[in-house]
Amino acid sequence: MARMGLFFGAFDFAVRPDGEWVFFEVNPSGQWHWLVRRTGLPLVEAMADALQEGIPT
Repeated sequence: MARMGLFFGAFDFAVRPDGEWVFFEVNPSGQWHWLVRRTGLPLVEAMADALQEGIPT
């Protein structure tokens, strides 16, 4: 993320039948709100806090 200058990234992976993970892409504006709906995790609040506080250096 730091090397790409990204604050946030939605990573796309697949798992092959043999168990190997395959990376497809990182999307700097990817969708993540579905995780909130499925898990109830406070991701919206965490994202807002992180944006307000900035990226740690």
